[in-house]
Formats: sequence, structure tokens, C-alpha cells
Amino acid sequence: MACTENIVPSGAIPKQSCTNQSINDNPWQHRLFGKQLLHCGGSDKLVDVNSAVIGDKGTMCDVIGVYFSFINPGATCDDFTRQLVDLYGNINAGISVNGDHGDHGDGARRKKFQVVHVVLWSNVADVLDFEESFRSHVADLPWLAVPNRDYERKTRLTRRYRIKSGVPTLILLEGTSGSVVTRGGVERALADPSGSNFPWRASHPKAALEDGPLMPCGARDSNEPMLHEELRHCIKGVYFSAHWCPPCKAFTPQLVDTYQRIRERGHSFEVIFVSSDRSEESYNVHIESMPWLRIPFSQEERRKKLAIALDVQAIPTLVILDPRDNIITLEGRAELLEDPEGLNFPWTIRLVNILTEKYATSLHDAPAIILFVEGEDCEVQFGESVLLPAAEAYRRDRPDYDPNYDDPDGMLHFFIALDGETSDILREFVGLDDAVPLLTAIDIPRGVYAVMEDGAEITVDSVQYFIDGFRSEKLPTNKIAASQKCKSDKA
Repeated sequence: MACTENIVPSGAIPKQSCTNQSINDNPWQHRLFGKQLLHCGGSDKLVDVNSAVIGDKGTMCDVIGVYFSFINPGATCDDFTRQLVDLYGNINAGISVNGDHGDHGDGARRKKFQVVHVVLWSNVADVLDFEESFRSHVADLPWLAVPNRDYERKTRLTRRYRIKSGVPTLILLEGTSGSVVTRGGVERALADPSGSNFPWRASHPKAALEDGPLMPCGARDSNEPMLHEELRHCIKGVYFSAHWCPPCKAFTPQLVDTYQRIRERGHSFEVIFVSSDRSEESYNVHIESMPWLRIPFSQEERRKKLAIALDVQAIPTLVILDPRDNIITLEGRAELLEDPEGLNFPWTIRLVNILTEKYATSLHDAPAIILFVEGEDCEVQFGESVLLPAAEAYRRDRPDYDPNYDDPDGMLHFFIALDGETSDILREFVGLDDAVPLLTAIDIPRGVYAVMEDGAEITVDSVQYFIDGFRSEKLPTNKIAASQKCKSDKA
């Protein structure tokens, strides 16, 4: 497990696409990959996404793997790519995987596994010819690839799945819905090269948590072990860390401080340490300053099962679970760093958020309803009162949190934008004046925005009417200023 931090592209407002594309009635794979992909294997043939993932009998491919690989000049294929080719061939050749031979009784054999390759470079300074490097890399591969020149698509996919530079990553998606099966496809394939358990759907974390006692760490005020059942009323933070990892050593004292503040305010909160240390000696040093519980170092299989169940790809990672061990957030570390006092603990998903730099990057991936206000407390309360009913209606049939739930077709965010730098940058980027209150629908991926008509009263009903009009594309829209500039620069 690599000691690496989540790398999210910086900057308050993401780079604008120069292409506009209608999203009405598009299947999820069009939203994610565009309408055409390159067929690898030495040809420049573009194929329709639907024909690539839906068989000749109209049956959907079971699993789609989005494979991000990084190459150096002259490289043709790394070790994992070769292993993935073998896995791809085995699964699609009708070899039995979990008892399913792919034969569905009508003479048609359904493709179980398709790969969409996103080729990136780890050292761009030395690349003389990107197109030639790309062609060499995919020449002998049996699957599909995002066209090399589709830089915007690559950027969006890299942002969406938070790909770390230089780290090959395989994201497995459900063919029917696009929801995430696992973000750890590389690790799972290395551990199971034959694909006998493909696509490695994770079990519930409760099974690993219940599998034995939880022991006290060195700075805990009690030496008594605890059973998972004794934590049934607690919010739990499952902390994956290692003593050899510098970001972990920096984060652990911050977690200790916030943990103590949260408990002092009366919250039932417990942390469970899951080690990635390489030796028991290192492990013992690491737990000396921790005031919480731990899974014993000797229980390696239990620790691995928990990492798989929570789809942990890097350390340090802090996953927050509710009392029933359902995931509240996989981003506990980021939440804690933004809220070190733990005032918003347990960091459940809010339907309406204040637009900060943290959230601004998400505007690159999906449309948002944004109400601009000056920033007084009463205006924030007003913003929440008129946006929340619409956000609740929109989210009514969606899970509160599910790490595998991912709907690229219908995602819509709701924000209140206060006076400040992030709002100023966004206004300039889109081409908005400085009026407040101002209700907008901003769709950066499509390069368009809509504004509630001047003088209209902002109420619960008018907000819902505005949102319905925007989603059905019945509202008049304007081109985003940065999009127009981008087109003019290319002309």
C-alpha cells in the first residue's frame, strides 16, 4: 500500500472545456467517455461507445475497467498492462468465473469485461512525439482507449477518480449503471491474477471489525480490550496508517487532537487503527502516542480484509462509519484537516454546501445550482431555506452515502456562494455580474449557464421551477465566458 497523499488539482476554478455536448438522454457511458473511443491494436479506428460495451444481442457488458497508466518515452507496455491483457482474455474467453461461463441460453455470449484505457505520461519533458508514444503503447492491446488528443476527457476522468501521478490505477464499474465496484483493481488483480473472484466486490466492513477483539493503543486510558459489539452506539473512525509514512506521522497528532476535542464535547467517537507497518517493532513505536483502539499486528488477514472492504488505496486514510458500520465518508482525513475542531463531526454529506475552494473543483465534473449572497448569517439561512427543499427532492431516491454509488448522468450539486475570492473568480470565469442575491445554474462541462430572470422573487417554488427548467433544457442559457475565450484562442 503506497504511502501517498490524495492529489487533487489545485485552483479555485478548473480549466474549461472548449466543447459543448448535450447531456439529455445520454447513457452514462456517453457522459463518462464521450460517444467515441479508439479501438487499440494498431488502428486509428474510432468506435461508438455503445457498440463497444453492448453486445450484438443487446446485452450489456458486466464490468468496465477504466485503466489509467503512465508511460515514459519509448515504453510499450508495463508489467501490469501485460497481466491485465491476460486477465481480460481469460474472462472474455468464457473461462468460468464464479460459475458463470457467459452463456445465456440464446447462443449469444456476453462480453463480461471491457477496458477503457486512459494513457498518461509520467515525464512529459522528455516526450518528443506524444502521438507516436501513444500509438506504440496501445498497438498490441485488445481493448479501447480514450483518443490521445482528447485532453479534456482525460483531465475529467483523472479528476473524477482522483488519479495520483505515476500510479497505475484500474477502476472497475458496473456495466449497467457506471457505479464503482472497486477503485483498487490493480491491487486486486495482483493478488488474484487468475481472476477467480473477479470483479472483487467488497464485503461489508462489519465482518472484519467483528473478527476478534480490539486492543488498546499505548496512550489509551484503559488497558482493557474491547469487542466490536461494545462500540455499537459509536461513530467510528477507521484509521489506516504506518510509522514509515511521513504524511501519516504528520497526520496522527492532528487526529489525536481532534479525537480528544470531539470526545470532550460528549460525542461517542472511537478510532480503530489499522496498520500498514512493515514490522511489529515499527508498529509498536507507532501506537505509543495513540489513545484509541487497534487491530493487532499479528492479524494481517483481518487488516487486509478491512482495507479491501473500505477500498483503501493509500495511506493515511480515515474512513468514518456510523454506529451500524455504514460509511459516512471515505474522506475523513480531508474533512478533519478542513475542520480540525470537529465542529461539523461526523462530517455527513450536506445537501447544500457553502462554495469553497474545496468544492469548486467539483464544478468541472457536474452542473450546480449556485445562489450568490453577500455572506451575512441571515442570508446563508435564507439560502439554505430556499435551496434545501429542491436538494432534498433531487436526492430523495439516492443513498445518503454509498462509495459505490456514482451517477454521472444526473449529478447536480447545490451551493451557496458567499462574497469572497472563490465567488469572485467564479463570476469572472462564467461572466456573471456582481448582483446579489443571484440564482444561477452553472454547467462547466457543457460550457453554459442560466440565471433566474432579473426581478424574480427567490422562493422555494421559484427555485424548484428554475431547476426543473434547467434540467429539462427549457431555460435560455448563455455561453460561459471562459468557454468563448477558449474557442477564440483555438480559432
